[in-house]
Amino acid sequence: MTLAITERNLSAVSGDAVLGELDRLLSEGTGDRVTLDLSGLGFVDPYGMALLTLIGRVLGSRFWEMSCRLPSDPDVESYLTRMGVLGAIREYATLDREPRTGRPPAHNESLLEICPVSGRDDVEGVLGLIEQRVSSILHEELGYEVPEITDFKQVVAELCHNILDHSGDRGVLAAQRYVSQKLGQKFAILSVCDLGMGIRESLSSRWDVSSWSHGEAITRAIRKEFSREPARGLGLYIVRQICQQYRGSLHIRSGDQRVYFRGKRSRVLPSAPFPGTQVSITLYEKEGR
Repeated sequence: MTLAITERNLSAVSGDAVLGELDRLLSEGTGDRVTLDLSGLGFVDPYGMALLTLIGRVLGSRFWEMSCRLPSDPDVESYLTRMGVLGAIREYATLDREPRTGRPPAHNESLLEICPVSGRDDVEGVLGLIEQRVSSILHEELGYEVPEITDFKQVVAELCHNILDHSGDRGVLAAQRYVSQKLGQKFAILSVCDLGMGIRESLSSRWDVSSWSHGEAITRAIRKEFSREPARGLGLYIVRQICQQYRGSLHIRSGDQRVYFRGKRSRVLPSAPFPGTQVSITLYEKEGR
């Protein structure tokens, strides 16, 4: 059996189609062998990178043997190596060859490589990297001020702690700064993803969610009054406010739906059944820099 991921831009939007293919493959039942074919893969943003690591885990848990065909494009392969994606997939799969490293995987202030979040020590380590890398991206690259950066770091901290407190699983985080050729401005994407219980199940500890769709659970989760815990749980609410204030966007997928937030608008979109919660945050360079 083979799952071929051929998207030219693997992101929160195109990831829905990939998860649909994964669901169809898994519905055929488990088997002895599966191949994750990345040979036709193009650009991958932080959400796509996190998604690849989660897909690797899912396939690795369902099949006795898993192999992975590396990207044909040497730049894509080098980038995924540098960001730690292929190393994460290698935990579950046998690579078809040794990856080409291209540029050395040196730390870069404009990116945050795949970071596992599986324990309190991991969270503290991730927050240390956020202090260095994400602060640098937001301040030096996008022009954000200290109070805004502090708020955003608190949001990321809560999202990471939520993986441990509410998901019942471990997760991953990644970030990258880009330059839009079309808009002529810088922007950053940060993603926090896990394979846990999902938002609707998490909210069920406080609310009767029996009649809620996954999309409704997501849209409620970003409202103040629907926090998981009375004293906490404002992470998604705050990040929505930050995205609104700075013309950013937010994708949250859980269960079988994804909700896209931009400004005051939101749109519920169909996805495929997949465990956990996957969040992608895009923030743009402040105007007038």
